[in-house]
Amino acid sequence: MRFFCGLMLLLAASTMLWAQREPCLAGIDSPDCGIKVTLDPPLSGNLLPVPNEVTIEVPMRLHPSKIQLNNGPIGGVADDFKLLAETSHYKKVKGVARFTMEIKSCPETAPAFEFYIIAPHFPYPIAVNAAPYECKASAGK
Repeated sequence: MRFFCGLMLLLAASTMLWAQREPCLAGIDSPDCGIKVTLDPPLSGNLLPVPNEVTIEVPMRLHPSKIQLNNGPIGGVADDFKLLAETSHYKKVKGVARFTMEIKSCPETAPAFEFYIIAPHFPYPIAVNAAPYECKASAGK
C-alpha cells in the first residue's frame, strides 16, 4: 500500500513538473510554444476573408488530436460559440502536426470564428486566436 501511494505521489509530481515547463500553457503567442497559423488569403486586420484555407501547425510534443472551428455572434462571449467544423486528420511534417481546414462561406447569423486545438494532455482546449476573427465574404466569390 505504501508503495502504491508513493508511486501515485511521484506520478502527480512529474505531471505538475511537465505542466510548469510547457510554454503553450502560458499562451500560444509565447515564442517557445511553436503553434503556427497560416491563412490563404491572409487576414486583413481581424477580418477573415472567405473562402479561405486555414493551416494550423502544432508541435507533436503537445499530442494534438483535432482542431475545432467554432462560430458565434460578433461581440459574443465564449458560451455563445458553437462547434461549426472539426478535423482530426493531419500530416506529420518535421515534428509538427499540420491540420488543414477550408472555410467556404460566412454563416449569416454567427459570423465570428474561433479555432481550438484539442490535446488529451491539456485540461482544456488551446485557443489559437486571442480574439474571434470576423468573417468577410471576398468580393466576387
